[in-house]
Amino acid sequence: MLRVGFVREFFEGPVDLPGIHELTRSDSGEWREIATFAVAYLAGSPVVAEFTETEQCLLGCGENLVGCSSLFTDGSWVWRRDLGHYVGRHGVLLPSEFVERMQGFGWKPPADAVDASLARLALQTAWQVD
Repeated sequence: MLRVGFVREFFEGPVDLPGIHELTRSDSGEWREIATFAVAYLAGSPVVAEFTETEQCLLGCGENLVGCSSLFTDGSWVWRRDLGHYVGRHGVLLPSEFVERMQGFGWKPPADAVDASLARLALQTAWQVD
């Protein structure tokens, strides 16, 4: 399982991940169109773990992000709920392999493809810091 959208600010100790301000962003019309579909895919995928905390956007827009560390998966990738905010509001780019996967599913998450074992794997992958 692959992680997407995780940054070092999400972890307490040092981890080998980029910082939130190091993520590549775009405001191109092409990316905004893709981002609209991607945000719906991210939000419509199966929930692996639901959390109710609220945190402010790490990119400084001032928005409170409710349940930001809740986890979602499509069976191959795992991400936090707040990824949709960063993609839709701030133009954060997603890996091309992930975009191709979403497009391959017609921008509709494979909701029935996630079983308990995949959910456990997603949880393990999300917070692995080795």
